[in-house]
Amino acid sequence: MSFFSKTRIKATELFEDSFEYLARTYDQAVEVFTPASPFGQVLTVVSNLGEMIFFYIEAALTELNITRARNLESIYGLSRLTGHDPTRGISARGIIGLRLNTSASSLVNGDYVQIMNGASLEISQNGLTYFLNFNSDFIRLDKNTKEFVNVEIIQGEKDEQIFTGSGLALQSYNLSTKDPTDQYLVDVIVDGQYWKSVDSLYDMNNGEKTVMIKSSVNGGLTIFFGNNQFGMPPALGSRIRVTYIKTRGNAGNIGGKQLDMKFSDEGTDPFGEAVDLNEILSLNITRNPMFGSDTEDPQFTRLIAPYQSNSFVLANPNNYIYYLSKYDFWSFIDAYNTKNDEYLNDDNIIYLFLIPDVKKKLTSDLDYFSVPEVEFTMTDQEKAMTYEILNASGRQVVTAETRIVDPVIRKYALNVVIRYFDNYDKDAIRIEIRKNLDEYFLNVNRRDRIPRSDIISIIENVEGIDSVNVFFISERNEKAIKDGFYLVPVYGTDPVTDQRVLIENKKIVLKVDEDPQLGLDSFGDVVIENNDLAIIRGGWEDRNGTYYEPIPEANKISSLNVFYKEAIANNLYNKIQQEKYNNAQRNRGTTIATGVNAAGLNTGRLQGTATLKTLNGN
Repeated sequence: MSFFSKTRIKATELFEDSFEYLARTYDQAVEVFTPASPFGQVLTVVSNLGEMIFFYIEAALTELNITRARNLESIYGLSRLTGHDPTRGISARGIIGLRLNTSASSLVNGDYVQIMNGASLEISQNGLTYFLNFNSDFIRLDKNTKEFVNVEIIQGEKDEQIFTGSGLALQSYNLSTKDPTDQYLVDVIVDGQYWKSVDSLYDMNNGEKTVMIKSSVNGGLTIFFGNNQFGMPPALGSRIRVTYIKTRGNAGNIGGKQLDMKFSDEGTDPFGEAVDLNEILSLNITRNPMFGSDTEDPQFTRLIAPYQSNSFVLANPNNYIYYLSKYDFWSFIDAYNTKNDEYLNDDNIIYLFLIPDVKKKLTSDLDYFSVPEVEFTMTDQEKAMTYEILNASGRQVVTAETRIVDPVIRKYALNVVIRYFDNYDKDAIRIEIRKNLDEYFLNVNRRDRIPRSDIISIIENVEGIDSVNVFFISERNEKAIKDGFYLVPVYGTDPVTDQRVLIENKKIVLKVDEDPQLGLDSFGDVVIENNDLAIIRGGWEDRNGTYYEPIPEANKISSLNVFYKEAIANNLYNKIQQEKYNNAQRNRGTTIATGVNAAGLNTGRLQGTATLKTLNGN
């Protein structure tokens, strides 16, 4: 093989070198080894086979690297080596109150109505099926009780598959499912007895009836049993019943609206007679279904797998970011502790900074600039659900405490000054600017600043604009200039608890004509401090008493203002120059976070890690 050069490794080069070697070795004319000859045909076949072998070798090596792998099975399989179990899907959950209405007195024989656990119902807002879930086989609603009984509803449909035990150690069974299955609502029952689910083989005690439930690399889920040393295998001929929930994930979430429910199953009276639940029940919506999530995105799997805790516990901030990222609910997730400060008593507290994904709360008549401000923060119900999720995981360290931090809303107005071509409609330009900025602000998740250059770059791509400049106006800064002072929080140590507490808000008096530039840097960029949430929103006055309307309005000063400074002729020369610029602009890009690596991945401050930089080729 010495006739092959290591610098000539292309398929065509290898074919040429083989061709020349045969002609030289056998002292034959070149024509003997052309494709027209039998020898040439054989050479061509062998060459193509070699090329195919090289292709599969390269493909195999690629699929061994989680950052480069293309096949879903490879990505999920490699993530399993880190202990990460790709999320199959998560069902939306809510709470409703049930009680008998006045019609029950005449329609129901006896004193109560019995409702079985798992009774199904349909919500008309999305047409999906939900079921009741409580910790008993049934509940009874008394005619004499006027209080609502709160029960959980879960989106999805129950299904099951049956297997026969082999008696072998480490036996496993794959459940192929057409629809995504809930990550957590899976039960394994062997010969009528429930087997506890654990995270790893080492969590199985000797002879304990336990099982591992993992996402299959080729879809569905797989259950694994032990080997008597760790856990135990089901006996030969035993009946293994696996029940699971087929879920629609994110589609099951319903926020901010009343629910129209219709029960598909019936209840029974004390005599066993069926009763129509739709006629006799009064419903109270305590908490709308939320926190439903779709099957894990492969790109997210690449990113998040290295952050899986090998001990399967929530012990440090990164563990919390990893675990909560499974839920497709937040646009930004951060977690931190204060072990590096001088306050000792809160070192065991994990602070969670969570921003809901506003895109999921938009309707056809709303965008970033008009969505209610309250949608940028978590409701009390959403906080309670988050705590419930963490508690139900069973992974929290006993000595650790979690606290959800409310973001500090910082409001800004955005002024856009443009020079435009005279044959373009100004209203059309304004609408396009708002549309493009809407997409930007919904997807960007930078936690340090919002650069003016991003905004300029986006607006420059709007057709009809020749030149643009933008300016942020900070509500906090304008208030300080208007009042002549601003307050700075001063913290200290509580002598009793040794915790960090607010001592005072120190008053900083401004000098004459001083501009403190609060919330802005020397470039005019928005500066985002710890626990701040910067939004483009009005509802306040500047230093001159000018009021900024909360949402953009034409011909009114508001949160987003477009000023037309000058119109220029749209002649041939200007068109040519503009096209040249646009071509260069398309190759420049901005620092905007895309919907893929921002909201879709829910990775928060993990965005700047070496792992993601590698994935992005930076």
